[in-house]
Amino acid sequence: MDVIDRIKLLIEEEKLTRESLASITGVSYTRWQTVLNRKGKARHDDIEALGKAFPNYAYWIAYGTEIPEAGQISPMTKKAQRDYRETGTDS
Repeated sequence: MDVIDRIKLLIEEEKLTRESLASITGVSYTRWQTVLNRKGKARHDDIEALGKAFPNYAYWIAYGTEIPEAGQISPMTKKAQRDYRETGTDS
């Protein structure tokens, strides 16, 4: 999974539109379209904006790994934690 796949997963799990992603990050809708359609690479500024908007995902966004003891998780871990709290089981 590359950084663009991770961004797409974040968008999906957080139920964001590209418009809301642009608003939350301050990165233009057009820029996100370019990145998400793989017409351009994610730049440092894009990753930094995501990290600031979603600080608990910052390390995962940038590197693809989690450090749960430091609060650095992925959207999938957040979903699993939420599901566990709601149902008491790993869904």
